[in-house]
Amino acid sequence: MRAQVQSALEEIRPYIQADGGDVELVGVDDGIVTIKMTGHCVGCPSSQVTLRQGIETHLRKRVPEIVEIVQAPDTHPVASSHAPVTSPFATGQAVGAAPAPQTVTANLRDMHRKAESMLTQLESAVEAIAGGQGKPEHIKTIGDVIDFLQNELMTHMRQEDEVLFPALIPFISWGSPMSVMAKEHRIINDEIGELSQALSAYQAGGDAGALARVAKRVSQRLRDDFYQEENVLFVEADESIVGSRAKALKEAMERIAAAAERDAH
Repeated sequence: MRAQVQSALEEIRPYIQADGGDVELVGVDDGIVTIKMTGHCVGCPSSQVTLRQGIETHLRKRVPEIVEIVQAPDTHPVASSHAPVTSPFATGQAVGAAPAPQTVTANLRDMHRKAESMLTQLESAVEAIAGGQGKPEHIKTIGDVIDFLQNELMTHMRQEDEVLFPALIPFISWGSPMSVMAKEHRIINDEIGELSQALSAYQAGGDAGALARVAKRVSQRLRDDFYQEENVLFVEADESIVGSRAKALKEAMERIAAAAERDAH
């Protein structure tokens, strides 16, 4: 269980670090997880909110076997000058809960579901090839997935980078994870290019194992990206961006999608 808890903490660490804080796993004993807040989180009243409503919810979702989560006391507590934060977790909405269709992230979440389905197809096709059971239809499946990733998914990421993330900046005083996610999108774009090259190399007589390794890396990075966005940024967006502002943002994202479709034809 300790390894699972540590992995779950690593998923949200960038958001805590973005505000100058950090979290350490102290121990796991009979389902009781002990963590310690460090950095700017020490002595900061809002760190308690972050722990209870953010970290705890995330850990319990990823590791259902957890019985209790406790915070180790500060050895040398100090008064913090760190300004109170507006936590994306302090919204009253369950983390990961499906929003109503009218929310600003509804279409983005739909794209995540479609992408996850495509990734499942990719993983199945690559597994067959790596196991020596590859057929022409598996090659076609991988090619179709790559085409989807290079077009529809890249349009989706443009919508986030150019519209959603900038709109969130005024509402997230606890740090700037948007820059982290934008950087992640650039890495994903590069790795999708590597996947395309790996497929071409395999078709030219290359190693199936190399194709499998690249595909696995791309799939895992994308699934992690989706999970982090939905459980942090999308929650904040659906709470903070409503009414006419939400309508304007959705229209801006629709214009990006329409322009991409025109360019494709």
